[in-house]
Formats: sequence, C-alpha cells, structure tokens
Amino acid sequence: MIKDLELEEVNSTIEDLTRIYDGLNVIASRDLAAESMQIALSRNLSIYDALYVAASERMNGTLYTADQKLCTNANEVTNIRVLKPKS
Repeated sequence: MIKDLELEEVNSTIEDLTRIYDGLNVIASRDLAAESMQIALSRNLSIYDALYVAASERMNGTLYTADQKLCTNANEVTNIRVLKPKS
C-alpha cells in the first residue's frame, strides 16, 4: 500500500517506471490490424496471437513464447526469430 512507502521511495519508483516506459517501443493494435488479420486468417491463429507476430515482424524483433502452436505458425508465416523455452 502507498501509505507504507516513504515519499522518497515513491519518487524513486516513479522515476524508474518512467525510464522503463520511455525505453519501450509501443505499437497500437490498430496500427497492426491489417497485418494481424492476414496472419490470423492464413495461419489459423487467434487475432491476439497474430498481433504478437505482426508486432515482432514490424519491429524486426524476436518473439518469445511458450505456446508451441504460436511458435510453429510464427516460424512458418514470417521471417522473425521465434524462441520458446526448453521443455
């Protein structure tokens, strides 16, 4: 609870969270709508999973997932790097 924190701790935490947020590359779902729908329909993925694939592709990034179906489909549909935890 906030009443358990000193003002100094709160200010430090806010500064840390602001630095983290400023380092994020945020992409709105609406900016990925067309690509996500195409990926979802062509690979039989949920739109939710397809958004992750489209975002990774747009950012030329790596998709980390524990979902085997998503891992398999993402590898087949895009040129992104897909990593999953070892079983």
